Amino acid sequence: MVVTMELDYTPRSPCAGLAFTESNFVRSSSTFTFRSEEIGIALVDLWNFGWSDGPVVDLLGWELSTERGASHALRKKEIITNNIAPTVCSLRKQGVQIFHCNHSAFLSRYPQWYDSTTEEERNHLDELQELNTAGEEAADLPEIEWQRTWKSRHTNDVFNVSWMNIQGQVYDQIKIPREVEPKGADLLVYSKEQFDRLLRSSGIRVLFYMGFETDECILNSTYGIRNMHDKGYMTNIVRDCTTTYESAETVNGLWRTKVAIEQIEKLWGYSILSSVLVQSFK
Repeated sequence: MVVTMELDYTPRSPCAGLAFTESNFVRSSSTFTFRSEEIGIALVDLWNFGWSDGPVVDLLGWELSTERGASHALRKKEIITNNIAPTVCSLRKQGVQIFHCNHSAFLSRYPQWYDSTTEEERNHLDELQELNTAGEEAADLPEIEWQRTWKSRHTNDVFNVSWMNIQGQVYDQIKIPREVEPKGADLLVYSKEQFDRLLRSSGIRVLFYMGFETDECILNSTYGIRNMHDKGYMTNIVRDCTTTYESAETVNGLWRTKVAIEQIEKLWGYSILSSVLVQSFK
């Protein structure tokens, strides 16, 4: 099946007939034609915070057990329920391959785990590191101890390490929400190497990302946009199927989310609305 769709981008260059000024950097579109078999959907870190059966640390209660506050958890639940779930359901019926990109501990409980992984991958799972951590380099100036002190203080000021250590207990309870659980021929992804293998074996080269957080795991996780873009895949974001946590200064306009989407459009791929993506297959 051949599908034609408009993919969106925000230009950072002169547009014919318009003054070269920031207010004219308006989201525009470009027409692409693909075969449906070369398209895949990447669902990143869909977790059940905000659901009645969601993870809770008894010592903290529901609100303080969420990742970044009640409003953030409920917004993600609304996006999953109203946008991601129906989009995935429609595309799955059209034969589009769905990939659940998540932590192996959350994926291994599903029957699709064995179709998604090789025996070698499962045997060596513990040896694979999902996050890159930068090591300290010895230096005369700034002194290592001074570096450690200010960095530790900054982390605690922003994230409250004592709370974070308690809240981290929820991760044993996290599940994929039932509305978007793996079904049928869906595939499960836990690393960039495994994702690359699955994509190459399926002939898929165009990815549409949905999930959370727009500026963190969507971008920087092992199966995220940056790594897969580096491998040559076309990495696009579905704008109404993602968000990130906001602050008092940004929450009313969801500005952190919007800026993250524009950053993806600038460096790594295009964007699209879920309704346009679904309509392209009809």
